[in-house]
Amino acid sequence: MGASLSSNPTGTGEISSVECHFCLEQPEVLAKAGGRKINLMNRRTFSTLSLAAAFVPLARLPMAQPAASDRVGFQFAAINNGLLTVRHGGMARVGVAVDDDTRFQVASCSKTVTSLAVLTLVRDGHLALDAAANQYLRRWRLPGLRGDTVTIAELMSHTAGTSIHGFAGYGPSEDLPDLFEILSGRAPANSGAVRAQPRLFGKFRYSGGGTMVLQALIEDVTGDAFSTYTSRAVLRPIGASRATYAIAPQVDIAHGTYESGQRVEGGFRRHPESAAAGLWATASDLARILQAVLDSLRRKRRAILPFELATRMITPVSHQSGLGVFVEPDRVIWHEGRNYGFDAIMAAELATGRVRAAVVNRNGAIERYAQGLLPQ
Repeated sequence: MGASLSSNPTGTGEISSVECHFCLEQPEVLAKAGGRKINLMNRRTFSTLSLAAAFVPLARLPMAQPAASDRVGFQFAAINNGLLTVRHGGMARVGVAVDDDTRFQVASCSKTVTSLAVLTLVRDGHLALDAAANQYLRRWRLPGLRGDTVTIAELMSHTAGTSIHGFAGYGPSEDLPDLFEILSGRAPANSGAVRAQPRLFGKFRYSGGGTMVLQALIEDVTGDAFSTYTSRAVLRPIGASRATYAIAPQVDIAHGTYESGQRVEGGFRRHPESAAAGLWATASDLARILQAVLDSLRRKRRAILPFELATRMITPVSHQSGLGVFVEPDRVIWHEGRNYGFDAIMAAELATGRVRAAVVNRNGAIERYAQGLLPQ
């Protein structure tokens, strides 16, 4: 699903026809409402923190008059000229206020970290982007008519034709599937099997399922658990060590709320689909993720990627999709995410190097908060 944004930011040129791509596949879940299925999260109203607005000077909202219920927790982070500034407010969960260290589910923003992890393996000579993924997979192989020819780069850019748009997660009393039950669509997985089908002219089709193939690939090549490798090779080196792929972190986390105001049972839905939707992070972690890409593009010392790989990452393949990021060429790179109860957005302006990120623990609240927090 996409949403078009258009604006004329002061001093930054135009940002137009920016499309947003959401991870979540199922906008409805079963809830106890007299046996009826109710819509707990309206995806149509989530146009994310407008990327145009992210770089427009806006008047701050008076903090005494928040744009939404003061129970909504949020963080907003900005990096300008290498200086990180963070703002936060609202409630992480009942009786606990949000602070700078509160982790939120950041949903599909997880995919950017996954792509950075893959690119570190390319950097170190362990993978080739244009080689078939099945060449490296050991414990499971991608099935389907194109299974043996799908490349790693196609999985990263959503042009592999793989199935499964997104993942709904699991409630507190539901059994969790392992990685191969997720990939094969076997119980207790609540999603279908991941398969690769032909796509005319390499057409874009958003696929969290394809990202889960990358999780299997990273584990097979490194011999490490996905969370272990991404922490060591990506999150710690870029200064985002608070971020975690733990399914139920034993740290300060936010609890989510549907757009209707109903709280998510257990505080959050668990996501064993780590690579596609499982990251817990702060807004400053998200800002540092895109700052790492910018540092690589500027050939900075100790950058996580060489210039050539960073350039490949931000080069659109189809439908504004690069390798783990979406791209408005020469202007903005971004990603956003939505899990049940949480919204997140991160964006970086290529010309100025300005980075913005925002996270909230209520679906539909991100614009009402983040736009009011933008610096003048």
